[in-house]
Amino acid sequence: MLSVAEFAGAVGVSVARARQLAASGRVRAVKVGSQWVIADSEVNRWRALPSRPMSERVAWTAAAMADGQSVDWLESSERSRLRKRLGSLVESSDPMGQVQAWMRSRGDVSWWHADTDSLPGLADRVRLSGVAIPSAGLSSGGLVEGYLLPGELESLVAEYWLVPAEPGSGEVVGRVSSFVPERVPRLMVAADLADHRRSREVAAAERLIGEVLEERLW
Repeated sequence: MLSVAEFAGAVGVSVARARQLAASGRVRAVKVGSQWVIADSEVNRWRALPSRPMSERVAWTAAAMADGQSVDWLESSERSRLRKRLGSLVESSDPMGQVQAWMRSRGDVSWWHADTDSLPGLADRVRLSGVAIPSAGLSSGGLVEGYLLPGELESLVAEYWLVPAEPGSGEVVGRVSSFVPERVPRLMVAADLADHRRSREVAAAERLIGEVLEERLW
C-alpha cells in the first residue's frame, strides 16, 4: 500500500488531487485512521488510463521544459509536477499517444488554400512545425505548417488571399496559440506530425519523442 504522497509522486499529480481520487473512489484505497492509503496496483492502472489534455498554457510549458528551456516564472510546485509527468513518458507503453492526449488543447488549427508562389513568403511568417520544420527530416511536399499568435492569421489571410480549405486538402496549416515561442518545442512538433496520421509523419513524431526521452532535459 502507498501513502497519498507516494501515489501522487508515482503518477505525477498533486497530493491534494491524489487525496481527492482516494476519497471519491476513483482509485482503490482504504482509510487508516485519518489517512488514506492506496493500493500499489493503482499506479499502473492510473498510468494506463487515457490522459486528459493539459490546458493550453500547461501544454506549452511542459513542451518547453522537455526541451530544456527555462520556465523560472512557474511556481516550483508546478514545475515539480510537470517534471513528474514528463518522467512518466519514459515508462509509458505508448509515449506518442500520451503526448497527443496531453497536447490536444495546444491551439486552434485551420487549413487554407494558397497560391504556390506565396508559400515561401508564408513560411517566413509562421513559426514552423509539423512537416514544414527541418528537424522533422521530411519533405513538406509544398505544405506550410506552423504557429501564429492571435491576430497574425487574420493578417496573413488578408495579405495572401488565403481561402478556407477542408482538413488535409490545403497548402497551409495555421495553428494559433497565445503561448507559442519563436521556436516550437519538439513535443509540439511531434503532436502536429502525428495529427497527419500517415506512416512517415508518425515515424518522424516517434523519433522526435524518442530524442526528448533520451535527453531528459527537464
